[in-house]
Amino acid sequence: MLPRILEFKDRDEVVAELDRLQRIGCTPRGKWDLFQTCDHLAYFVEGSLDGHPYKVPWLFKVLFGRLVLRRILKTGKMKPGAPTPQKPLPAAGGDASAAVARLTQALDRLFAHEGELHASPFFGYLTPEEWRRLHMIHCAHHLSFLEPKKE
Repeated sequence: MLPRILEFKDRDEVVAELDRLQRIGCTPRGKWDLFQTCDHLAYFVEGSLDGHPYKVPWLFKVLFGRLVLRRILKTGKMKPGAPTPQKPLPAAGGDASAAVARLTQALDRLFAHEGELHASPFFGYLTPEEWRRLHMIHCAHHLSFLEPKKE
């Protein structure tokens, strides 16, 4: 089953979708439930604000990073199945409400933040606008694999 097609322009659109998925429930079309998805997304938003706790080999960043970033920002899409450098993902079935609140809080901080953000381990320096767009694309990518239950 193919993922849904989602596109978010700002924090409010992501939060509205999170509220809807939490309120009516959702079924994973991929490997992660709502809790795991929000944990993953919050981890990366927080990294752009607070610094990332990992590094990517410099050769990847130099050879592929900017090229991949340009493709993502141009198309508004990410390819499914790419490995994540995140700490081990928590097991399914965690507290989805807490994970949604954590992601919402991270997005609030991101959109209220003034000034520069931390460099990306994958892509290097990004402007605050590029970071926000990248996070919106990342949210749309992962939330598209959660199928809302019928309202």
